[in-house]
Amino acid sequence: MDSSLPAAEIAFRLIPLLLVAGTAAMGVLIVFNNVTAPQSNFQFVQHVMSMDTTFQDKRLMWRAINSPALHWVAYVTLVLSEIAVTVLGTIGTYYLAINLNSTGEAWESAKLFGYLTFFAALTIWFFIFQVIGAEWFESWQSEKWNGIRDSIRINLISVAGAILLRLA
Repeated sequence: MDSSLPAAEIAFRLIPLLLVAGTAAMGVLIVFNNVTAPQSNFQFVQHVMSMDTTFQDKRLMWRAINSPALHWVAYVTLVLSEIAVTVLGTIGTYYLAINLNSTGEAWESAKLFGYLTFFAALTIWFFIFQVIGAEWFESWQSEKWNGIRDSIRINLISVAGAILLRLA
């Protein structure tokens, strides 16, 4: 470790470190909620996939999946993906923190798990929630079972985190 980095450089590195750590902490809370209250969170997946609170346009309802078994498969896959965000974020936080004062290749190598954290978060909250949930299953039409607002917030933080990590 080289502690000769300017204080401003260290401060700038702390920003993406905080975003990786925050994403890991958010993952812990999300997984905790999904494990301790699975039925309430499972209902979200069930309603989105069954499209029962959308506008019920007959031209789109063929997309609905009403199989409880497939709902559980999707739910468990989602929880496992959220666990991956949590683990990647925890590892990323550790590597960034121990290399905070490092220069060159050590700092660049420390960024890998941070990038993977943001990639995994975008996979869940952009690809799964927005592309599949909101657009394929039309959950944007639902007043109650609509995760767009929350997923946009997480996506913006993830994109900003990835950009800031790259710049740091």
